[in-house]
Amino acid sequence: MRIVGNNNRDELVLDPVEALRRGATLDEHMKILLPPHPRGVWRGSHQFFNRMDDARATATAMARRVNLAPRAYPTTSG
Repeated sequence: MRIVGNNNRDELVLDPVEALRRGATLDEHMKILLPPHPRGVWRGSHQFFNRMDDARATATAMARRVNLAPRAYPTTSG
C-alpha cells in the first residue's frame, strides 16, 4: 500500500468513541431498511405469542454474544 500525503487514511477506526459514534450513525441509517412496526392490537394464540417471545429472546441473546465477543484491535506499526 502506498500512502500519499500527511493524512492518516486507515480504514479501521481505532478510537472507540469515534467508532461508537459512526456505528450509531450507521444504525440510524439502517432503520429505514426495516419494515414498519405494526401498530394496534394483535390477536393470536398463546403459542403464537410464546413463539414471538422465544424468537425475540434468541435474537437478543445472539446480539449480546456478538457484542461481548472479544475483539483483536489492530495495532499501528511504524
